[in-house]
Amino acid sequence: MKCALTNTRTGEKAVYPTTVEISDDGENYVFKFEAEQTKCYCPFSTEYNKIHSYGDACEILIGNDPERKTYYEIEINPLGGLMLAKMTYCGIGNPQTLAPKLDVAFVSEEDSFVTGEAEITEKGYRATLKVQKDKIRTGDGEVYFNAYRLETDGGEANKHLFALSPTMGNWFHKPDRYVFIQEFVK
Repeated sequence: MKCALTNTRTGEKAVYPTTVEISDDGENYVFKFEAEQTKCYCPFSTEYNKIHSYGDACEILIGNDPERKTYYEIEINPLGGLMLAKMTYCGIGNPQTLAPKLDVAFVSEEDSFVTGEAEITEKGYRATLKVQKDKIRTGDGEVYFNAYRLETDGGEANKHLFALSPTMGNWFHKPDRYVFIQEFVK
């Protein structure tokens, strides 16, 4: 299923067109992003497990913990750099900004169960993430996820944040906004 991402802060149409196509190839969940109008700012190039949110990236949060507190964060930047971390949501860390408190455990490249590729296009970039279904081990419930894009307009200061299921704030880590993957790969 192909879906448009929207402004995660307001739920309105994204200022830069972004889509994600979600499918199941039997062994993997596949996420294909089309990100338009980007200057492709990637401060960490293709380095593995650098937090790409300092620059442009497409991102998936995915897990199967029935409480939605433990999940994986997967990021890919326009140059194909990947980040994979197991996250535990510990609630709100800063009441003024509503920033989440997270316990982060990076997954080594040797233990990674995600592959990704990206390519620059005339309109921006295209990125594909494949996540091995049997390795999503954060619990014993149904698989849930959310898909995101960060766009920096060529720098770190003014980030545009887009989401499949908008969080209505400045943060992607909002468990009540995750959706069940089976609704998208029927």
